[in-house]
Amino acid sequence: MDVIKEIWIKFWKHVWEGLKSSFVALLMYFGVSSIVFMTTFQGEFSTGMTGTRAAWVFGGAAVALAYHAFTMFASGTQGYEMLVSGNMKRRSAQAMGSTMKISSHKEEKEFRYWKGFVAPWIIVLLVVATGIVFGKYQADIDAIMLSQNEEKTVPIGLAVTVLVLLILSGWSVLPFFFFNMGGMAVSYYWSIALAALPVILSGVFYIVGAYAARNKAVKKQEEADRASRAVVEKPQKINYGGLPGTKPKKKK
Repeated sequence: MDVIKEIWIKFWKHVWEGLKSSFVALLMYFGVSSIVFMTTFQGEFSTGMTGTRAAWVFGGAAVALAYHAFTMFASGTQGYEMLVSGNMKRRSAQAMGSTMKISSHKEEKEFRYWKGFVAPWIIVLLVVATGIVFGKYQADIDAIMLSQNEEKTVPIGLAVTVLVLLILSGWSVLPFFFFNMGGMAVSYYWSIALAALPVILSGVFYIVGAYAARNKAVKKQEEADRASRAVVEKPQKINYGGLPGTKPKKKK
């Protein structure tokens, strides 16, 4: 029972650390979605995806994804440093029977290949939820936005849900929304496929960040080794003292 409890506690620690590693990126997705929503929901919707709207929609998504990649690169770097500290503690325990005390070390922050792909699970859930809601009520949403049926009223619950999802995950659904407003008739369910983007970016840049930190550490160690060898191999000058005839004759 104690083993199961320990595994359960470790599991949630890893989940919480994964959430924290992508929390700042999550705020960026929210901010970008809110800004794009406020700037593009102006004018006639029937014009669809205009150049200005395309710049805001795709530019905003690119900014959010790029920032997410940057934060996960930094998280991978930190994870590698934690892994090094953890390996030192484990080797100490194995060799000497005692564990080194490293106050900054936390096992749940150590680098693992899978962590980067799991970290953006909240972002993925929001993209999936947005795609499902918009896909299920596509006819109602498009009809109301295009004013094709002025007598049709939308339930207040649906209206609030759509508004909240546009603010939280508008970056994933707004491209399809404006395409539909322009008459392309694209299913909102396709927006769910965009959930793969944060997963791929997060996982790849988390691993790249860890390997960048490793390569930097290896290079630094190699430079230190070369400097140490240079000191050892440096020819030593012989001190002959001040006695006459003890100094070697200089070649002319």
